[in-house]
Amino acid sequence: MLNATLKRAAVDVHAVPFYDMATPEIGYVVLSKFNEKASRETKAAIKELQEKGAQKIILDLRGNPGGLLSEAVNVSNLFIPKDKLITSTKSVVPEYNKTYLTKRNETFEGMPIAVLINGRSASASEIVSGSIQDYDRGVIVGARSFGKGLVQRPKKLSYGTQIKITISRYYTPSGRCIQALDYWNRDEDGNAVRTKKEDYNAFKTVNSGRTVYDGGGVDPDIKLASSAYSPITTTLLKENAIFDYATDYYYQHQFSDMNEIKLTDQDFNDFVAWLEKRGFDFDTDTESAFAKAYKTAVKEELDDDIATTYKAMKQAIKQAKKKDILDKKPEIMSLLTDEIVKRYFYKEGLYQYQIKYSPEIKTAIEVLEDENRYNNILK
Repeated sequence: MLNATLKRAAVDVHAVPFYDMATPEIGYVVLSKFNEKASRETKAAIKELQEKGAQKIILDLRGNPGGLLSEAVNVSNLFIPKDKLITSTKSVVPEYNKTYLTKRNETFEGMPIAVLINGRSASASEIVSGSIQDYDRGVIVGARSFGKGLVQRPKKLSYGTQIKITISRYYTPSGRCIQALDYWNRDEDGNAVRTKKEDYNAFKTVNSGRTVYDGGGVDPDIKLASSAYSPITTTLLKENAIFDYATDYYYQHQFSDMNEIKLTDQDFNDFVAWLEKRGFDFDTDTESAFAKAYKTAVKEELDDDIATTYKAMKQAIKQAKKKDILDKKPEIMSLLTDEIVKRYFYKEGLYQYQIKYSPEIKTAIEVLEDENRYNNILK
């Protein structure tokens, strides 16, 4: 029997868990959350990297779910001059209408910056990336962000309870709201529907007049398939399929050097076979619609006439879903690699690995090193 004594203590959660030099002239900073230390830690990290020779910066907001709006403004202020609009909130209640301006001089004036985002970059991350894009201040790399443009506020109720309600929407400097889900118009099941691409509205960036759009998150200037989060990928994450496969992989392979970890096409095929053996499945909207229609046919006693056709359609959808997994190979392989690297070298090791091998970081380095390309994107 083993005994242990645990002493409770405050846990210091860093907003910037990692930063290092990506090249002799390019610094890399991971901003994982917008807590009360976000801008302070980001500023300190970049200054330390400047002392090591950094003249350009990659700011990684991938997977950052957001946090304090005030800190989003402060982080933006590191790259955007004083008295510039970063975001505004608009509500049906006038007292909730507010504007948020930068309060200080730009800390890193003129420093070229590439911002990384993906489908899990939300809220405050979108305020920062959206403002940098709207002022043509830096290049956005990755995949379309989550699309959370709503502001919530807790309201006190009786017996010491509270309710958190949506009070307004926030808008980027160009005037766009990047909210993706439309809660005003819901489907027949009462769920919010995603704004269709054809319903996006065009806006112009402040300095160069580039066209940007609302309604679906922040769309990057350089898009990469490895950063995307399609429905199938989201389902794999929710079902812990990628997490569990990485664990199985860890017990079957040995690595002492992270540079040896290079997933191949065969590894991906093994993962697909592992999914089939596990019995992984997911329902599509198409399947749900057909199932509902078939139930109606049963009630109307038409099922005998369409049973064979319905069975064939279900089989066709099954094949299409299998193909969907193959089509989303880049994003699935990216997530698999990250999860497997963490098994051997933990989160710190993953950051070091990504600096060398991440497609997003590689692309950010390429565009920062190519001055003409960088400037042409921002024109």
